[in-house]
Amino acid sequence: MKIVITGATGVLGSHILYEALTHFIKNSITGKLFLITRKKGKISAKDRINELLSSSYTPAIVKEQGLEKLHEYIEIIDSDLSQIQDAYSDKIKDAYFIHSAGYVNLSTDEEQREKIFEENTTITKAIFNTFSPFIKKFIYISTAFASGERTGIIDNDFHNLKFKPTHRNAYENAKFESENFVVEQCLSIGLPYQILRPSVIGGKMIGKESNFFIPKFMVFYLLAKFFHLTANRSPEQENVRFMVNDTTGLNIIPVDYVAKVILSTFQRDDIKQLNIVNHTSFNIVKGLKLIMKEVGYTNFSMVPNTLDFNYVNAIEKMYYESIGKHLKPYFISEANEYDTTLLNSILEIPKIDAEALTNMIRYARIHNFKDINV
Repeated sequence: MKIVITGATGVLGSHILYEALTHFIKNSITGKLFLITRKKGKISAKDRINELLSSSYTPAIVKEQGLEKLHEYIEIIDSDLSQIQDAYSDKIKDAYFIHSAGYVNLSTDEEQREKIFEENTTITKAIFNTFSPFIKKFIYISTAFASGERTGIIDNDFHNLKFKPTHRNAYENAKFESENFVVEQCLSIGLPYQILRPSVIGGKMIGKESNFFIPKFMVFYLLAKFFHLTANRSPEQENVRFMVNDTTGLNIIPVDYVAKVILSTFQRDDIKQLNIVNHTSFNIVKGLKLIMKEVGYTNFSMVPNTLDFNYVNAIEKMYYESIGKHLKPYFISEANEYDTTLLNSILEIPKIDAEALTNMIRYARIHNFKDINV
């Protein structure tokens, strides 16, 4: 078996790598993982991968093999995705191609739009055009939020809708456009494909190793980080008003669960599209209260969305002109849920309750919200 993985040093990609190696080791599979990874500064691509394979957060079943044995499963393609060439076409012939690399940026700033599309859509098109003649299947890791602003129950099919989704930012739109490209191109050349869509990714919850670990703190973690730093910077906490729709929620799914589902489904021809999401979203009001309690910021309130909103203090202004500006569209969205019947039949979905969310934030706080940059 041959699998190509992009984004192996990223939040999800690294866990896909761990799951793939675990799959090979447990099942004595003869195979090769091709990792398209670039050097970073003075750190070579190989050294970056070695860090993932020998760190304190590496799964024991992987780490105990040792680097020499692990490299029997791995071949590194040292290249930037934007400059990839087809020199490896013979080696990766008939490989499953898992395109996990992406640029998560929820910015609503128009000047960020071109970069977001370049890093997500343009690069996806380029690598697809390069590798599609040689591979066995193209698996694209998108986002459940490519659905756009929707109400009610959202099913797994985003490409046979009778309407055009409205997206909240360039990231959602870029992912949706990338999906469209993959589906159309694969159908035109007869190449099998899959679109797999995690929701907001949170810390690990499957098994007993490194619970709540995540290498990079994004989305709801960034809100927690902002108020954690603010609470510790000044003894006086100015009131911050969160504009929210009190019926909406945040759909969070553990990173290791997502990786396990991907490795459980990438060979299934009957699954073309799958949302990797939780049964129910966590109510946004309850979630904000838990987050703020854990980081020690107590002076806040919830208000309805309004166009007539003037900042009343410096902290509120700082929040809404930074992370709050990008999170607000999600806080005021209409409530929706996902149909998880198929997903739960593949692997039971872990429950994100108040204790789990608190533990995710506590893990981040204890580790000072410091990202692990490999």
